[in-house]
Amino acid sequence: MLTHVIIRRVRRRRPRWSRAAAAALSALALGLTAAGCGGGPRPPQPVGDPDPGHRRAAVLNPVLTAVPLGAGVTGRQSAQTRWDSCDGVLSTFGWDPLTAQAEFAGGGSAPAVVAHVQEALRTLGWSYDGSPTQGQYQWHRAVPGGAGAQAELYGPGVPDGGWMLQASAPPATHPSDGC
Repeated sequence: MLTHVIIRRVRRRRPRWSRAAAAALSALALGLTAAGCGGGPRPPQPVGDPDPGHRRAAVLNPVLTAVPLGAGVTGRQSAQTRWDSCDGVLSTFGWDPLTAQAEFAGGGSAPAVVAHVQEALRTLGWSYDGSPTQGQYQWHRAVPGGAGAQAELYGPGVPDGGWMLQASAPPATHPSDGC
């Protein structure tokens, strides 16, 4: 007859696959980190305000109104900028120039389009610089903060016989570098 009962706590064994899975996951995470997929250097965060009070955009956006009446606008972008690096090098990150752009077709003969844009930009305070090359016309104007802005008209022929009118100004702070 039994006089004593021995009670043992039963240990539950973990399956071997869990240890193997943990080891494999650790090795995978380590490999991804070493390969640069685990975070690596991050691009710098934007610094400063490229257009305080939107004062530079207020000079550039009216250029879009210089498109001749009757022209069909095929593309339009109001003045904006973005934090960027043209070559991907961390030390060259900064603000791209503020740019407003319109693409259009029609609006009259080439001399009529140029004359219309020239008069409209003169009324907006832009000074005509001339045409350095065939199909390219340039203007300039100061923007708040003393920087210079430029406007350019390209065409006809950009694209498919159309025109492109673009105005741009440098950002007020931290321009991209090395482009």
